Amino acid sequence: MGRFVIRLEGLRFYSRIGVFDQERSVGNEFLVDLTAVADASGFRRENLDTTVSYADIYEVVAEAMKREWQLLESVSSHIADTVIDRWTMISDVKVRITKLSPPIPGIQGVCSVEYDTCR
Repeated sequence: MGRFVIRLEGLRFYSRIGVFDQERSVGNEFLVDLTAVADASGFRRENLDTTVSYADIYEVVAEAMKREWQLLESVSSHIADTVIDRWTMISDVKVRITKLSPPIPGIQGVCSVEYDTCR
């Protein structure tokens, strides 16, 4: 039995995610990477109905990133759970969300959270 690994990488969003009021008020830039593993046993060549459109997965990510959240853990698990629930052929999802300008004095880098369904 084969499988497809669907990847969306480097998706950029300006979102209001953070523990501090200032972060949710001003917002920040984020990168989202998503990997989904889909069962390929029902796939038929050139038949979109037998696979998962990465454009549809992008819409799930974009909708979640429009919301205001406190924790990256919450949004990453929400995205993964939504994808798993919507497409039964998907068995595993990994979502990494990276905050490009974390509000930590003196930090030279980024911070991220990765959620993996590990089913």
